Amino acid sequence: MKKISLVFTLLLLLTACKSKKVITNKRPTKPRIVNTKRPTKSTNTTSKKNTNTSISTQKIINKAVSFKGTKYKYGGTTRSGMDCSGLMFTSFKAGNINLPRTASAQSKKGKRIATKNILKGDLVFFKTRKKNRINHVGLVVSHTNGNVKFVHTSSSRGVMISSLKDGYWANTYAGARRISSASKTSSTNSSSTKKYIVKKGDTFYGIAEKYRGVSAQNIMDLNRLSVADLKPGMVLKIPN
Repeated sequence: MKKISLVFTLLLLLTACKSKKVITNKRPTKPRIVNTKRPTKSTNTTSKKNTNTSISTQKIINKAVSFKGTKYKYGGTTRSGMDCSGLMFTSFKAGNINLPRTASAQSKKGKRIATKNILKGDLVFFKTRKKNRINHVGLVVSHTNGNVKFVHTSSSRGVMISSLKDGYWANTYAGARRISSASKTSSTNSSSTKKYIVKKGDTFYGIAEKYRGVSAQNIMDLNRLSVADLKPGMVLKIPN
């Protein structure tokens, strides 16, 4: 009986040691964490390009809005008075872009844009007379929730901001265009191709009447002259 008890005890001891050994060796291993994220490349070039474009557009808009309240003057391009195309002509110079002088000529520059795709800085054109011809232009200052607002020169109220949703402008609206770099180069090359030699008895107003869509103020501005500076033999640049 003692032998049986001794054998049983030894078996218990061996079993306990074996279990302990298994538990000791079985250690939980921690999963290895691998960082699969790669550092993203900087896109400063693209951002800078977009920022520069925005700044150029905003300069043009700021220039146009700065004339708010200026009275209407046919052929005018200064704070003493200006017409609609004169406002565009002067404002786009702030962005180093030379536009043609009339609304009709400006409507042939750049790229045609669908109304839903209009952005700040685009030009909007109108036909406000019975003749089927573009004779009015404005510069888009905002486009929010389908409401396009533009700065322009009204013949009755001068430089002001209106909405394309207004009945009168909605009914006379003729389309929008975005001035591209191609039209910028083209307009620059053709901005002052004509020349005129002043004769005795000439006046700025008389010279302007010889050219369609050109005013005396246009000629004075382009040549940086005043009425008193006009002399026979002088060569004047005539804007297209």
